[in-house]
Amino acid sequence: MLGSVGHECVRDPAYNWHGLKRGRAEFALFQYTLAGTGRLRAGAREQIVRPGTAMLLHFPDDNQYWLPADSAGWEFIYVCLHGREVARLWRSIETRLGALVEFSPTDAPVTCARRIVTEALADNLTNAFVASALAYELTMHLAAAARTAPAGAHAAALQRACDHAEQNLHLPLTVDTMARQAGFSRYHFTRLFTAHTGLSPAAWLVEQRVREAARLLRGTSLPLKEIAARCGFPDANYLSRVFRRHSGMPPGAYRRSGA
Repeated sequence: MLGSVGHECVRDPAYNWHGLKRGRAEFALFQYTLAGTGRLRAGAREQIVRPGTAMLLHFPDDNQYWLPADSAGWEFIYVCLHGREVARLWRSIETRLGALVEFSPTDAPVTCARRIVTEALADNLTNAFVASALAYELTMHLAAAARTAPAGAHAAALQRACDHAEQNLHLPLTVDTMARQAGFSRYHFTRLFTAHTGLSPAAWLVEQRVREAARLLRGTSLPLKEIAARCGFPDANYLSRVFRRHSGMPPGAYRRSGA
């Protein structure tokens, strides 16, 4: 279903959104830049957000976007989407397309997003069924773009390694484990994985563990020791150090804040 929708031109240098400080609810974001520039950090990778590019993000997650000091402004349209099916599809879309992807103004995801924004600003989306249908349509356009994107000969093997890791975060996974799942040597796997995602396999694993820890902190009352075990951290102290480094706050403060 649709969440917030809009068309903005940001000039305030205080504009800054952190993906682990946006509340407990899970949602996805499509934000297409029309003019100006922004800055995006997805995990450890920073990129300039230019006109003709769309940010594909989900929350809570270790990402951040802001108006950089050298930007005179940043104009964009955005659509937030909620729902279990959207969340399921969005992860595979992000994995295939990345957090920042180029689209022409006439590409289906952009024209669909523009239509959603236009209808919302005209107050024409009062019918929940129509709004949900548009949210699903945008998601399907992005899924189609992900399916047809050039993926390279090794994409399926890399995805297999990622899927196995995401389903077994409680285990002592290593880069060697992921390489075996993909059917490559550690060296070859690391090179391919980094080229495909912009992150090393080790950094990606840490990101997934922090993401799962944030989900459990947000949605359960499990003690920190149990969350550490479920996310593959050796103990609660180690989880606390890593979580603070990624989110800017310790796990206890994150849970109490309702972020």
